[in-house]
Order: sequence, then structure tokens, then C-alpha cells
Amino acid sequence: MISVDLLLDLGWWGLIYVLLPTALGALAGLPFWLRRRVLLGNAVGSTVIAVVMIAFILQLIFSQLADGFLTQADLLPVGVLVVAGWVDVLLMFFLSGAVEDRVKRRIIRPDDF
Repeated sequence: MISVDLLLDLGWWGLIYVLLPTALGALAGLPFWLRRRVLLGNAVGSTVIAVVMIAFILQLIFSQLADGFLTQADLLPVGVLVVAGWVDVLLMFFLSGAVEDRVKRRIIRPDDF
């Protein structure tokens, strides 16, 4: 049976590895999205996410190297972080679509017709 402490640990690290990079990327891309430069905002946000995830991955690899040589089993957490990075980028793209939709509705009002 899975312990409550393990679930809380997974939830906490999930918040850090998924929500933090997504929030930073979205904050970096938001000024561009509001000016209807969606592609540029997505590129800036994706770059921020990539930098944050690379920092997380390098920190993990260096901490594992400090314990000794890397084995194949030690690379599983790195793969999980890579998948989390892709999830971050997809979440940011969904956020950019929502922001773009909202900006379009604000600019083109159906009542004006």
C-alpha cells in the first residue's frame, strides 16, 4: 500500500516541477500574448521553461554524480523531468490559447454589430 507521506511528496514535487516552470513561462509570454504576438510569446515562454527544466536536470545529475557514477537506473528521474518539461510546454500552449481567445473577445465585441 502507498503511504500518505509518499503521496504528499509526489504532490509537492509535482507542483514544483510542473507548475513552477509553467507559471514562469506563462508570465514571460503574457505580455506578448496580450499584444496578439502568440508565436513570439510561446517561443519566449518555451525558452523560459527549457532553461528552468535544464537547471533542474543538471542539479539532479550533479547530485547523482556527487554520490558516485551514474547507472542506468539513475537516469529514470532524468527521463521523468524531461517528460515533465514537455507537459509544462503543453500546459503553456493551452494557456496561450485561452489568453488569445479572451483578447479576441475583448477586441471584437458581438454587441458592436
